[in-house]
Amino acid sequence: MGEDKRDPSDEGREEPFFKPLEFNFSKWSIGGKLIFISTLIAILSLLLPWIGGDAEAEMGFLQGASVFLALYIYPFFILAQDKRMNRAIGVLSSILAIVLPMTFLYYMSRELRQPMSDIISYGLIIFILAGILLIIGVLRYVPYDRERGTLRKEETPKRGKPCPDCDNPMEYEEEWERWFCEECDEYK
Repeated sequence: MGEDKRDPSDEGREEPFFKPLEFNFSKWSIGGKLIFISTLIAILSLLLPWIGGDAEAEMGFLQGASVFLALYIYPFFILAQDKRMNRAIGVLSSILAIVLPMTFLYYMSRELRQPMSDIISYGLIIFILAGILLIIGVLRYVPYDRERGTLRKEETPKRGKPCPDCDNPMEYEEEWERWFCEECDEYK
């Protein structure tokens, strides 16, 4: 066998779990931008009336609706750290960002003994619309690669592609963006 073609300076270096939060709106994918915008809209909606008639409606913060912001934490911090998102967790939190406020509305209508249409206010409607934007953002999200200065492509399998010369499985080298065959000792 030949000499190992990997860069030895990469050994032992691990990427830290928490990177400093950086907000570079212009470099985010459309999904990242939608996650950021939907989070801001959700926060602002808590300053608006959520439940109650026109005269006695209270802000979402005063009604305890700020707990729903927890559903935005995972997508927002994944975006801020430019990491890959677990789509299942992202979509689940996005769906809950729509369903739980609607459940809150249902509960409040039962408690106040009024139809939901009479007690809903525009702050809650805006929060639900922000949840819809969050789902779209999560589904369209592509992380930004700070080292390369580009959006990350879908990950290529590390092993498995057969060598065209010897038919042994090759290994993908991300640094060189090429396949390496250990048997032939060359990049393909």
